[in-house]
Amino acid sequence: MRLTCEVIKASALSDLDLGLWRAMCQATDLFRSPLLSPEWTQAVASVRDDVHVAVFRRMGKVIGFLPHHRRPHRFARPAGAPFADYSALITFPNPGIDGRQALKMAGIDRFQAIGLVDPHNVFGESGGEADTAYGIDLSFDETTNNVTRKHRKNINRHRRNMIEMHGDVGFILTDRDRSHYDQMMRLKREQIERNGLHDFLAPPWATDLFERLYNAPETGLHGSLLTMTIGGTPVMFHYGLRLRDRMHPWVSSYDPTFGVFSPGSIFLTDCQAVLKENGVSYYDLSTGQSHYKDSFSNTAYDVRHTRIYGASSSARFGAGLANVAIRVQGAMGGRVADAVTRLNRRFDQIACLELDFVSRARGVAYAFAAAPRRLRTSQGAD
Repeated sequence: MRLTCEVIKASALSDLDLGLWRAMCQATDLFRSPLLSPEWTQAVASVRDDVHVAVFRRMGKVIGFLPHHRRPHRFARPAGAPFADYSALITFPNPGIDGRQALKMAGIDRFQAIGLVDPHNVFGESGGEADTAYGIDLSFDETTNNVTRKHRKNINRHRRNMIEMHGDVGFILTDRDRSHYDQMMRLKREQIERNGLHDFLAPPWATDLFERLYNAPETGLHGSLLTMTIGGTPVMFHYGLRLRDRMHPWVSSYDPTFGVFSPGSIFLTDCQAVLKENGVSYYDLSTGQSHYKDSFSNTAYDVRHTRIYGASSSARFGAGLANVAIRVQGAMGGRVADAVTRLNRRFDQIACLELDFVSRARGVAYAFAAAPRRLRTSQGAD
């Protein structure tokens, strides 16, 4: 049965294509993230001109979609990277398609997958780094989590002390107060600066994307701000995507004045009621900080961060060189290999965000200059 591939701009997707894509996401629970929706791909395409979709057809019938940033030298990243915490070849179950062959047909030699979701095993053994994605499933009458009894007692104590000193805890969803949005951004950028990280909120396309999503109608994909207040004063924020009953926060920031009360723990414990009241059935905490997220989640699944090579001869050659580099890195020893891995991740994030040579060079220079601050942070000094 003949398989074909057409690579098109996201804006060229037909209504039929969009409907099929949405149906594929609804048919497989792991595809229901807003980040895997066609709405997300089109939102990114509104601020960047390198967003494409590989549309795969068998005998003329669409069987899959691969949204991506099409970069030079047959290289691709997930649409919206690095904000795209998940990536996937979107299909119905049992698609009968080989992922690497699909990349070849799409003219992609290397696909830098972030949080690869592959429930239908189209990519098989993809290598790379295993990770866990966490979430809070709010579809139950009573939501449980993994917070220990001792931890819960500490959270309750902090909450009581905070209320006694500053007033009651409250939540706002979706918070449309522009001053709260600006405060959330300011606090996050101050934290980024303190920790010596690359400012992922600064690139013009990222700023534009966040603004457009914040101003988008709540009837579709939009930026949703969840604010925790203490005595009416906003002190902690989660901002990210919402599409229908799914919410995926990206930015978490808080007023450090309240840090002594562990506001993050209070936030994740107390926010569930307002989420449910506002029709959210799944609050996606994504990957990273597993020691923290594991406590407050009640569901988790495996993903991978990996570079997938296509089936072309040039891709196989690239995969061979990459395997040599991995072996050399492994021979360096654990600590050196870990340092190289962290450095590669940092450079890749800069490449995701900065779209021209000058901006990337500045980002790399800053990464080296800010290394002492990052080291102090990792050692608990900040």
